[in-house]
Amino acid sequence: MPDPLTMIFMHPFLQRALIALALTSMISATSGTFTVLRGLSFMPSAVAHAALGGAALAIYLQSSGLVPFLNPASGALLFSLIVAVVTGYVGERGTTSRMEVAVGVTFAMAMSIAVFFMHYIPAEYTPQIWGYLIGDIYLLTVSDLILLSLASSTMTILTIIFLKEFTYLSFDMEGLSAHGLDVRLYHYLLVTASSLAIAVATKAVGAILVYAVMVAPAAAAGEWGKTVTSVSLWSFTIAFTMQMAGLVSSMLWNTSPSAVAGILASLIYIGTILKKRKV
Repeated sequence: MPDPLTMIFMHPFLQRALIALALTSMISATSGTFTVLRGLSFMPSAVAHAALGGAALAIYLQSSGLVPFLNPASGALLFSLIVAVVTGYVGERGTTSRMEVAVGVTFAMAMSIAVFFMHYIPAEYTPQIWGYLIGDIYLLTVSDLILLSLASSTMTILTIIFLKEFTYLSFDMEGLSAHGLDVRLYHYLLVTASSLAIAVATKAVGAILVYAVMVAPAAAAGEWGKTVTSVSLWSFTIAFTMQMAGLVSSMLWNTSPSAVAGILASLIYIGTILKKRKV
């Protein structure tokens, strides 16, 4: 007879949750790392909440019969793509401050759209919208995992292939141009791929957990790692460990796995900064 803990891990819903933790940690190690290195730590939050606005619009169009075939995931991806394009356009010259403004404006627009259409959506559809904000890692479907797998694997492959280009883009755009490479191409590729990956992760685990695992682990890893590769590996380790801790705590003490993971990841970063300052 297997012990109770082993029996718990044999449940399909928990197996799917564990797979999702690994996949979102991969996105943190790639998209999250370069987002933080470029000084766009607010971007994951904007993209995640843009997904919320896109889902609200899609549900309204679907429930009203105007576009019955449109599903919330499509609306979420569309709005996240809009954030990527606007941010990419503003940041073509490498001005991070202007990109942050663009991210803030699109964030406000997406949330305003979400609130606006929630007023006209039938009450029974409202939980679908809030699902993008809070998420529930225990309720993932096989299709959610397939989409998350595609997003994480795409970001990982792009990072491996274009590691040098993305690194130059994060620290020295002029250096990338001096090497005769198309700066705009890599700029839009990174911003767009990151935004879509974050949107897919939002669909799976919610905006709160996505923002927590995209920024805090990468920020802490940036203080530990000496190279971009080491920062990515540290980011994956922190994100996965903190999410796993949240999952275990939810089983033992009936807590929210997303909330615990977010708190622990933030504490890791705060502790890292305090330790660095003492040194």
